[in-house]
Amino acid sequence: MPSYQRLFFLFSLFLLLCYSNTFHCAWQFDDKPNILNNRPIQITSLSLDQIWKSMHARPGTGGLLRPVSYVTLALNWYIGKNDVFGYHIVNFLIHLGTAVCLFLTIRLLFQTPELRRRYTMERGFFIASVTTLFWAVNPVHTQAVTYIIQRMASLAAFFSVLAIMFYLKARIERPGRSRGFFFSLSVLFYFLALFSKENTALLFLMVPVIEILFFQVRITSKHAFLKLGTGLFLSMGLCLLMIITVRPESLDFIFNYYNNRPFTMAERFFTEQRILLLYLSQLFFPLPSRLSIEHDITLSTSLFSPWTTTAAVAVNILIVSLAFKLYRRQPLFTLAVLFFYINHIIESTIVPLELVFEHRNYLPSIFIFLPVAQGLNGILDHIKTNYKSLVIFHIILSMVIGIQGYFTYTRNLVWKTEQSLWIDAMVKAPNSARPMATLAIMLAWGDNPTKAKYRKALELTERTLDLRMSRRLLDVAQIANMASIYNKLGEYNKAVAYYEKALALSPKNANNRYNFAKTLMMNGEFSSARDEIEILLDQGYLHSDYFNSLGFINLWMGKPLMALQSLQKALKLSPDRADVLLTVACAMSDLKYYKKATWFLNRAQEKGDKDIIVSLVRLHNALRQEDPAAANSILKRMLARYPLPNILAKLGPSKKRYMSVPLDDKILKPYILEALGLLDLNFTP
Repeated sequence: MPSYQRLFFLFSLFLLLCYSNTFHCAWQFDDKPNILNNRPIQITSLSLDQIWKSMHARPGTGGLLRPVSYVTLALNWYIGKNDVFGYHIVNFLIHLGTAVCLFLTIRLLFQTPELRRRYTMERGFFIASVTTLFWAVNPVHTQAVTYIIQRMASLAAFFSVLAIMFYLKARIERPGRSRGFFFSLSVLFYFLALFSKENTALLFLMVPVIEILFFQVRITSKHAFLKLGTGLFLSMGLCLLMIITVRPESLDFIFNYYNNRPFTMAERFFTEQRILLLYLSQLFFPLPSRLSIEHDITLSTSLFSPWTTTAAVAVNILIVSLAFKLYRRQPLFTLAVLFFYINHIIESTIVPLELVFEHRNYLPSIFIFLPVAQGLNGILDHIKTNYKSLVIFHIILSMVIGIQGYFTYTRNLVWKTEQSLWIDAMVKAPNSARPMATLAIMLAWGDNPTKAKYRKALELTERTLDLRMSRRLLDVAQIANMASIYNKLGEYNKAVAYYEKALALSPKNANNRYNFAKTLMMNGEFSSARDEIEILLDQGYLHSDYFNSLGFINLWMGKPLMALQSLQKALKLSPDRADVLLTVACAMSDLKYYKKATWFLNRAQEKGDKDIIVSLVRLHNALRQEDPAAANSILKRMLARYPLPNILAKLGPSKKRYMSVPLDDKILKPYILEALGLLDLNFTP
């Protein structure tokens, strides 16, 4: 087997071993809104129409943002639906492919004029192999590989490496058709990277860097400097034009989204100086104990507070200055440094993203281990005649890579379940609200809920109010979550109190106000609930939920005509909603339009509402129009489908009844019991 094939086989086997415990890891965090709850990517055919819709699947935008990434997720869904196995396989193959392409790219670097005269092909092979191994098995990258939705980051890096590889291939080739072909591929892969994730937008800045470092373009030459400057100016202008054309709201995001963050633009910029050094320390000392989905970061409120901000700025300037100073003597070091810092510009300067995520290192760290491999190559040259030293050198190198692989395997264990990931984060970031809040949500909204879980969720959520939050007004969200949990416990008065507290802090939060109105409805406070819904409508929130709820309230308040006026607006916005159709049927029945009520009940059942309540409304409607034959038929079908205790449980003086449409017990219950001959048995549901 040729050396390349043997290397790729052993490398693939080792990398597979490092990630062998990830293929059944659970859905995590942003996986849910982007995949599990994202209808446009859940395609059922490979038609152009469905593929096109999947390209516009970015939640909250509906625009063409990261279309390449979403298409791959849609294809995964088409093949395996919500089975995580297929998604993890694809993520692993992207990571493996990126590593292989990185190796080939570094090999091409050693064919450039600058490196060809310095290194033999054998030494180039060694440096490329070590760099690739150190990068690919680094535990930091588990967040980009094992975390399914971060396929966006890994896919962007994969195409970026291909773009650089084909650019180098084109420059090394002799002039001719093949050179143009390779240049075209380089441009194609750049745009595929950009449409996978927009943090690759500045990748084109590496063109002059590569030209200067490896193709002996002299920046002292006035002509060359002018050409490079013009090229950079035009490229950045083109990039800005693309952003304004394709996503004009991106500029608004940069300047306006800080209103939603607990830091200013300046504070983020200064804090990121320290975070960049954290990233570098994690890459070179990737202990699993230092890695987390969440980090406690003290905000830099100025250049001098905390004092480590000044030190971090000085160190970053020193590293970059050293890279410029050594660009002729140490081009690999300069490439590693500039690639790291340039590719962190978008996510680690002024764009109002959250402060720190480890997956942001996936692309910037591509060449970061080149100087390490170069240093090891120097040691190898120094001891090449000493067999004993060579053996020790290779043993130590193998041990370091093996330990790093073990760290990757260990870190991947944390990703197995949502609970394991966030418990790990809570231990490592005790001052951050997100881990505790996420665990509380899992307890309160997860499978098999119990009162004990609800109480624990309340305790955890309350503790988050004293911790650091990633967005402003997240404390409002936590207070509203507590209100929702009290709802689940049936403690509506406490839920009302917490919603009032949340709305006092954020009176324009439509979701909280609507949930508050629903709580008032569940508590039988229909007049107050109506006032809250009317506030939402007055604020311009014209949603079918709100009109339906207003109709529902008016039904309970004995105002069917007013109910129907609101419900007509709900029907106009959502003509196929089963719950709206059911509420309309009740209003029609209250207004003695029994046949129309029957028609709407039939429509409600067609649209999927097959609950006991629909059958009870149907029975109620038949009894009102004094149609005993229809009533008997409906009751027989009900009893065939539902147990009698379940039917009777929907009747009677229970607050839970306020969650469904009003029914007249004085008509329904005696009829049901009399029809069954149970009146003399004193049956109590």
